[in-house]
Amino acid sequence: MHASQVYKKYLMWGLYALLFLLVMLFEEVTLGRQRFFGAKLSLLPMVIVLISMHLGHEVGGLFSLLAALFWCCSGGDSGSIAILTWTVLGIAAGYLCSAVFRPGILPALGLSLFALLFHEGIVFLFNVYFESATMAMGRWVLISAGLSLIGCPILYLLCRAIGKVVG
Repeated sequence: MHASQVYKKYLMWGLYALLFLLVMLFEEVTLGRQRFFGAKLSLLPMVIVLISMHLGHEVGGLFSLLAALFWCCSGGDSGSIAILTWTVLGIAAGYLCSAVFRPGILPALGLSLFALLFHEGIVFLFNVYFESATMAMGRWVLISAGLSLIGCPILYLLCRAIGKVVG
């Protein structure tokens, strides 16, 4: 590998990690106590999917695993569940965008909605089983997914811009 290719690879990883970190801080600090119709916004599973769309299934899965481990070690909500769900979502999104879809805004919206419903649904089911959550609280999963999806176009454009800068 040439030195410029190695530099671009490190730059790509750094920019994607910075995007993840900024979204994590925005979600936890700015929106941490905000509830919309009783639900909390969840942007991180969407960021994982959008980054994995551009990286592919192997590198996207690795990024997803590392991001989930960082999230878990930082004490984030449902961090241990995120290790499983985000890794599966990263691998699936990377594979689907390399084998079936071309990375675009419509696949990004569809995969982001699936990621939000999958991750939040698993978290909800764990809360129903292990805590005192009721099945009626399941509507918060749908509200959270719908409202979080509003940020998808902006995050998609940021991920695409990082890919163009590096690529």
